[in-house]
Amino acid sequence: MNKIDYVLDFCKELAKDMIVSGANIERVNLSVEKLCHAYGLHDVTTANLSTRISISAKDENQNYVSRQTDVPPQAINLERLKALNHLSYKIKEELPDPSTLRQLLADIKTNDFPTWLIFLGNIVAMLGLGRIFGASWADLIMICANTAIIFYGTKLFNKIKLNKIITNFITMFVCSLVTLGLYKAGFVKYFFIVLICNTFLLIPGIPMINCARNLLCGNESNGIVELLKVLLEVVTIVAGIAAAYFFFGDLSVEIIDEMSSSGTKTFLENVELVFATLMATVGFSIGFNIHFRDIGFAMIGGFIIRICYILFQLVFPEYKFFYCLLAAFCAALYSEILAINRKNPSTLYLYPSIIPLIPGDLICLVSLGLIWQNPDLTNLGADLAFSLLGISFGFVVCSSAVHYFRKLKFRKAIEETQQN
Repeated sequence: MNKIDYVLDFCKELAKDMIVSGANIERVNLSVEKLCHAYGLHDVTTANLSTRISISAKDENQNYVSRQTDVPPQAINLERLKALNHLSYKIKEELPDPSTLRQLLADIKTNDFPTWLIFLGNIVAMLGLGRIFGASWADLIMICANTAIIFYGTKLFNKIKLNKIITNFITMFVCSLVTLGLYKAGFVKYFFIVLICNTFLLIPGIPMINCARNLLCGNESNGIVELLKVLLEVVTIVAGIAAAYFFFGDLSVEIIDEMSSSGTKTFLENVELVFATLMATVGFSIGFNIHFRDIGFAMIGGFIIRICYILFQLVFPEYKFFYCLLAAFCAALYSEILAINRKNPSTLYLYPSIIPLIPGDLICLVSLGLIWQNPDLTNLGADLAFSLLGISFGFVVCSSAVHYFRKLKFRKAIEETQQN
């Protein structure tokens, strides 16, 4: 095998591993380009999607080589993504023998959290979200019970390789049946708050963020693929709730009452909101396998995004788009600065902190309104659109500016090398 074969084989596997672990496509493409140029390859072309890797390049003898492979479903592991990122930096600096690259990738070991700790992280995240939405103590107990159903049910269905869409429907249907039954019995106070919190375990929040980023950053093909996957998964989650609802009659009035805004919050309520956000951030960090030495930085991101959200909401109370945009921008800026300083992927700090801001409640409410043809619910579509657009633009403006700055710096380095 020639040098170009070794390098592209390695880049193909590295790109696949990064995407599975939770990296965005722009970051993967730039890492591949830098590695190829570090080994003297040129005319590097990357046409990567979340479902397929395609890389091609030429060596100094004008030999053209390409590599393609399919990408398995995401299993977000941000500690592994961090290790892959460090390996990429190390290879570019040391340029080891190309024939050893695949072994370097195989030697990466991460100490993944045990199942019980990840489950505990999910519990903490759901309790934090429950308090953000105003769940009662009985509701929090129900949220924990549903978390166990979703967590272990998903693991069981994954072992028998059941399609994720079917898995989402079944687990949400079972959780909804139990919750609605206990609501009728008087144990659960706010049944829909319980269900909304638990949908955060299934709603594809990270693909939703990456989808918006791809659509707004010129990677429309991958953005469209991600958008279709996100919509399909959301539909199946909501369909599980709607199917269970079929057995319990019309509860739409209670839904609106439960999820209605309570107006301006007091200082103590805002303090509790910040604390609940920190709980959710810690829980999601553990769920994403972020080790304890980095969880503190993720918590600071969660703190920043909630404080900014509260402050900007006070300044622009009637403009949801603006305060969502500004809060997301501040969180993204913090993540990018920290990533540059620590040479880690920004997703390590951004993903767990931004998830509590994702309007999962509005997503489910509007979807259910469409299924039930309920105008009270579908009228919330404007709030949903402003929230998603604001978060997407705030996130994309900052992270894209940093990405293109890195890419421009990389292009200039290539031009200087060619001139010399």
